[in-house]
Amino acid sequence: MNYREASKIARKAERGFGLPSDATLRFIHRKLEEQRGRTITVAEVPGLAGTELCGLWLICADRDIVIHAPAKSSWHRQQIILHEFSHMILGHDLKTKGSERFSTLLPNLDEQQILRTLARSSYTDDAELAAEALADQLATRIINSDVGAKPEPLAFRKVFG
Repeated sequence: MNYREASKIARKAERGFGLPSDATLRFIHRKLEEQRGRTITVAEVPGLAGTELCGLWLICADRDIVIHAPAKSSWHRQQIILHEFSHMILGHDLKTKGSERFSTLLPNLDEQQILRTLARSSYTDDAELAAEALADQLATRIINSDVGAKPEPLAFRKVFG
């Protein structure tokens, strides 16, 4: 699959997810929790700093956990989280089997509770490419949203888009 094909899949998934034009990361988070019928915890894990892995989705019996490496900016943090949320929107947990051991990174989490794991480290497979394409689209929607934006002098957005 190439990025163009992944973008088509992502557009279809985004339409099916049904976001309003003024979406935010918080809104997407809440909508996913409602849709999945479970809590989604998002946490930064300093132990991921300097590793190849920047994001991880742990699918537990009673909740989902999205962990991410410390990010250099709020935009980067948002992109990592949106990528993991995109896996959820695309239903990738239904296609994944098994889990990996992360006891060194998450010593307080009972490994028996983790049913499946999706880790973000590269974009070499179709699922990763589709999730990144959807994350890009969601990020664009958030950036173009007026929610929380400060008033612009002289209606800059209306004039220049």
